[in-house]
Amino acid sequence: MSGSDSDKHVIGLYGEMRLAIELHKRGWQVFRAYIDEKFDFIILKSYCESCQAFRKALTRTGIYINKKGEQKKANAVTQLCEECEQDSLKMLVRFIQVKTSEGIDKQTTKSGEETKKFSFHPKIRYHLADSRVFYVWIQVWDADKDEVNYYIFKTSEVGNFDDLTLDTYQVTDNQKTELPINKDGEVLKQGRKYDYSVFKDFLNNFDCLEELMPGDSWQ
Repeated sequence: MSGSDSDKHVIGLYGEMRLAIELHKRGWQVFRAYIDEKFDFIILKSYCESCQAFRKALTRTGIYINKKGEQKKANAVTQLCEECEQDSLKMLVRFIQVKTSEGIDKQTTKSGEETKKFSFHPKIRYHLADSRVFYVWIQVWDADKDEVNYYIFKTSEVGNFDDLTLDTYQVTDNQKTELPINKDGEVLKQGRKYDYSVFKDFLNNFDCLEELMPGDSWQ
């Protein structure tokens, strides 16, 4: 794709759709705001306090008699945990800010490895707002082949790989960084002050969304 605003909008929608599918596959319910001012997605997943694990709701099969006197079978989703059958299911919520980048300037290293340059705009706007806020940066290597990687982290972790005292962060809350990345999602940039190898911990790190945190208290 070219770099026009319409193309950027399309690749952004593509990234969000791919992310929504990945989250759904992992059991999250995905909601998108009608008016996008802060977060792109709000996601929910049921957690059983008794089992201390993510669980689905119990589906119960019952028999009833309809108006014609016929016996019918029906399934009903209950409020109970499907495992322990206790009324202990709670909904965990996560707030997701999504950014998508499509690579340009494809090159081949001396070792034969292909790389592309990706424009990365980390934001720090919400890093103190709520412990349940996550940033998902999507690296699209080839949209036609659905070759995509996801970097998932809390906005507070931007300080692990960037200087938050930069004027661009203070004025606009984000800093444009160009990252060379290979097809497997490995960031190859060598920083003088910061270590970009931390991105390997963010790569496709969907498990971090399931870690319990202070905002999950239901008391």
